[in-house]
Amino acid sequence: MDRLTPDALRARVRAAIGEPELTGQGFDLAAGRARRQRRWALGLGTAPAPVRAASMVALAVGVAAVLTIGTVIHLEGLPKPAGPSNGPAGLSQTHSPSASAVTVPPGPAVDGFIPEDVTAVSAGQWWVLGSDSAGCSGADCTRILHTQDAGQTFTSIPTPPAVVTGLRFVNSEDGWAIGGTTVWSTHDGGARWNGTAIGGTVAELETSGDYVYAIVDDPDAMVTWSLDRSPITADSWQVVTSSGVELANLNVHGGDVWLSLGQGPNANLLWAFTDGGEHPTETTFCSGAAGVPSLAASPGHIWALCSTGSSEDVWLSTDGGQTFTEAQSPTQLGSGWSSIAGVSASTAVVAGTSLQLTVDGGRSFRTVLANGDDWSVVGFTTAEAGFALSYPNSSYAQPNGLWRTDDAGAQWHQVQFP
Repeated sequence: MDRLTPDALRARVRAAIGEPELTGQGFDLAAGRARRQRRWALGLGTAPAPVRAASMVALAVGVAAVLTIGTVIHLEGLPKPAGPSNGPAGLSQTHSPSASAVTVPPGPAVDGFIPEDVTAVSAGQWWVLGSDSAGCSGADCTRILHTQDAGQTFTSIPTPPAVVTGLRFVNSEDGWAIGGTTVWSTHDGGARWNGTAIGGTVAELETSGDYVYAIVDDPDAMVTWSLDRSPITADSWQVVTSSGVELANLNVHGGDVWLSLGQGPNANLLWAFTDGGEHPTETTFCSGAAGVPSLAASPGHIWALCSTGSSEDVWLSTDGGQTFTEAQSPTQLGSGWSSIAGVSASTAVVAGTSLQLTVDGGRSFRTVLANGDDWSVVGFTTAEAGFALSYPNSSYAQPNGLWRTDDAGAQWHQVQFP
């Protein structure tokens, strides 16, 4: 067999997966509860203008525009020693790319595929990160499936030569996968992946506008985490800000960035950056809550799921996070909810032991899906289309299905893989 040149391989890959024209920015969906438990577990990411699911685990997008999902929530790992906060700061440090660049041929989709993360740039075009089967582990078992027809057909594209736990694409060419202390990037639709050592363990990664953002667990005991960013067309990472206060959620949309910081009752903070992450404003929200399991932010509205210990209360902002209002029935949901995703200021879905839908701004919820599974991720790619991941039990160790809605969360069906 003749050895293909890189250009020839790229051409073959492009011919296999196609390269549709995009009219807006991309967005990613991600997982709520599992994300925090596994640090980076699943993920949804960012989207264009009007509405995009901001949260993988919460994203929402206007019918023609896409919104960012912070939706897949990644659960935090073991607590770290708390150190003094450095507070918001400007760009202060550069991470020099130091890793390998590899080219891997695409392979066929395989039976027994288990979805672990999903990222989308439109209602029809998305990528699913997963593994071959429940008994398989390691880089050789990793698969990335790509669809351009809303899941009717899938093509397997090349994967990075390492174990990766999260995936984001912002368009048909530019994408990122994370694993440990390395961010893997592709700028040719997955034909070639470049690894960049980023200086700490990457916990979350989201894309929006001209940048890709990462939350990095800092090895310095005095700093819990840093917010880093890189232009989407280059692998040049810089530290934007850092803190010793525990981070709960990262959301991005366009040039805006939102970070929720959990400090306990009457001390939960929202940092809002309207300039790409350099100069934040600070708001105290979720009064009385012990933490913020999930945040779904976009310029028009921000949904927050706030934990009191005995219940998860729902809060909503309609002014970009300057003020929040508690829902009229804050204890209706009870406890054990992992993520929230908002489509508008009236409509949102909460995930936990079931999927619950509100269409009246959080005043009431109704069950839309309960099959014995638990749910850790919800995100919307458009005002109608969204995703959720199901888990067979409360361990949140391995998902067992990817689910999709085409009517703003009223009905859900499971995605069938090859």
